Parts: sequence; C-alpha cells; structure tokens
Amino acid sequence: MISEEFKDIFYKPINKLVTSKDDVVTLNEDDKLLHAMIVLSNSGYQTIPVLNKKNNVTGIISIAMIVTSCEDYNGYKNDSLTKKVKTVMKKSVSCVNENFELEDILKLLIDNNFLCVVNNKNEFVGMIKRKEILERFTFIAHKVKDIKLK
Repeated sequence: MISEEFKDIFYKPINKLVTSKDDVVTLNEDDKLLHAMIVLSNSGYQTIPVLNKKNNVTGIISIAMIVTSCEDYNGYKNDSLTKKVKTVMKKSVSCVNENFELEDILKLLIDNNFLCVVNNKNEFVGMIKRKEILERFTFIAHKVKDIKLK
C-alpha cells in the first residue's frame, strides 16, 4: 500500500501525469497499414494506440507488427499494406480508468511503455507514459530530504 503522503507529492501536478488525447498520436482501426507505417515512422514512437469510430481503444500497433504481417515465405506480399490496421493490431491493451490508483498504474507499467486512460464510457482520454512516472520517481528520490512528509 502506497502512503497518502507519497501520493500527494507524486500526483503534483496531475495534469502532466496524463498526456491528453489531443497530444497523443493514434490510428483508427480502419486505417490502411501503409498509412500506419507513415504515421509511426513520423511519430517517433514504437507503438501507438488504435481507436474505433466511437473513440474506444481497440488495440495497439507497431512497425514491427506491420512488417511481420507483410512477410510470407517468398518475401513481402505486394498487397499487404492495403490491409486495415485492425487485422494486424494487438487487441490486448492495458487501460486504466481516469480515476486510477497509483499502485495500479505502477504494476501495469512494469510490462507496458504506456497505459491508455479511458473514462466511464470507455472513451480514450489520454495516456500515462512510463517515462513520466520514472521522471517523477527520480525527482522525488533526489529531493527526498527537502520534501516534508506529514
């Protein structure tokens, strides 16, 4: 159990902990793989969320997933990049509700570079990046003498 005092320090400022959906690169599950390759190549991210028309998270996709799906025994298939993202994406995605608990996100970020954040309607509202969490822990670890716990 994480102490309330630590949570109070860790969550400040909360708005930086969750990257808004407006600042997250995403794809639609009906996008073509060629479009996905271009978006991923230009985004600087290895993996990004995939959404449906209702703004629900339906998967994640990476360049590696796309390249692997285009291969066959004779090399690359010519029509592979015309397939839809939903045919290749990983459908198992780690998401948390926007009213998440710190302990829950810490456990999930052990195996994930990011977590999708959804509201009560299961709509995508943003993401929590492992990098942001590690930066906060690093800050707290270096400032622990200066931080006054209750």
